[in-house]
Amino acid sequence: MKNRKTGTGGNPLWKFLSSVRLAIFLLIILAVTSIVGTIIPQGETMQFYLNNYGPGMFKAIKLLRLDDTYHSWWYLTLLGMFSLNLIVCTLNRLPFTLKLFKRDYIDVTADYLLRASLCHKWTLKAPEASEKAAQIVDIFRQKAGSIREKRLDDGGTVYMAESGKWSYWGLYGLHLSILIIFAGAVYGSMAGFKGRIMLLEGETTDHAVASSDVTQKIPLGFLLRCDRFVVDFYDTGAPKLFRSDLAVIDNGREVLKKSIEVNDPLTYKGITFYQSSYQSIPEVTLRITDSGGGQRNLVIPAFQRVSWPEAGLTMGLMKFLPNVHGVPAARIWIGESNGRADALWLFRGSSKTIDAGGKTYKVELQDAAEKYMTGLQVKKDPGVWVVWLGCTGLIIGFAMVFWVAHRRMWLYVRPGGKDGVTVILAGLSNKNKMKFENEFDEIKNALDSVTGEGK
Repeated sequence: MKNRKTGTGGNPLWKFLSSVRLAIFLLIILAVTSIVGTIIPQGETMQFYLNNYGPGMFKAIKLLRLDDTYHSWWYLTLLGMFSLNLIVCTLNRLPFTLKLFKRDYIDVTADYLLRASLCHKWTLKAPEASEKAAQIVDIFRQKAGSIREKRLDDGGTVYMAESGKWSYWGLYGLHLSILIIFAGAVYGSMAGFKGRIMLLEGETTDHAVASSDVTQKIPLGFLLRCDRFVVDFYDTGAPKLFRSDLAVIDNGREVLKKSIEVNDPLTYKGITFYQSSYQSIPEVTLRITDSGGGQRNLVIPAFQRVSWPEAGLTMGLMKFLPNVHGVPAARIWIGESNGRADALWLFRGSSKTIDAGGKTYKVELQDAAEKYMTGLQVKKDPGVWVVWLGCTGLIIGFAMVFWVAHRRMWLYVRPGGKDGVTVILAGLSNKNKMKFENEFDEIKNALDSVTGEGK
């Protein structure tokens, strides 16, 4: 049998896509998978998932991309299916809504008005019927607001006040807003990125490292410099505050400076830098004295090697312990130009002797300190404004759907010759009916004061 509303006939695909059951099913699946995406940390390294979830779960996380749930192929497919279902449901209902919107509700009969949910009828007796009828019409104009009038075939005249007819489009505003939010989220995920930056004071970078792949560098398009990093601690050792003084350098010019803290980021050219973490970086100072009396102080930061070319020695920091029996300790790697290497533990204030290159050297750990790197979370989401637009539309759509009523109020007046004048007051509202009933009673009571009777 052909579908009267849409003309789609018995097309099973159309019926499936326009199914409310499908919409509910997709919503439940999206909700459940969103919970999974919340439980499983997002954007960590593969090694993190292997260490924390084991080989079996790791395979599932990698296959289904549960490390980046909201950008995975299956999650985007679910969003696409829900969007298609929403579009088809909208198209399915559109002809009925157009029919309601185009209907002229002033074209009514007395019998129709008498069947309205709110209705009251008066019969005005001669000889004052005409005068009272005119007063009733005036009162209705004052109370009901802007009205239209029409002469009916039965000799009567109908006056109608109508408001909120456009509220029928609120549902479509909701549907469109949801689609806009989905489009903004997908656009943001495709055109944007999430990354991390670790900087020491004075360091500058032109890229971030992708959150999901530490080997992937994401160009910023400008330089970011950390001028200063401050971290304060509670007595318990827990961090109380960390703040970064950042500078943006674009085309060789310093264009922006800002101190950022947690929940107070810096944004430039659509890229936002959030204060998210810090990392302790040890730095040791060695005093090296050779057997001939030569002496050299070497500052060795973590992750770097420092050379003493004249002696043919290269040194690096292998491990650092900030407190061993009250003093810091460091394991130092020492390499010679001939390829020979050795390692030794040093405590601050203590020294050890090594033989290298035919000479004897005394190596002393003179000082040890911890420097801090600022940890920044970097995010670019060009779709955020599209999402905000959709959210604004969603609020407006909800207001239209739940609070804006299509209200119709009629006053019907028909002269009846010897029988006097028949007056009917009727009203209909599709929502907020209690409020509308109060307004109807207010007008009815005002008309009662003129008629002096009601039945």
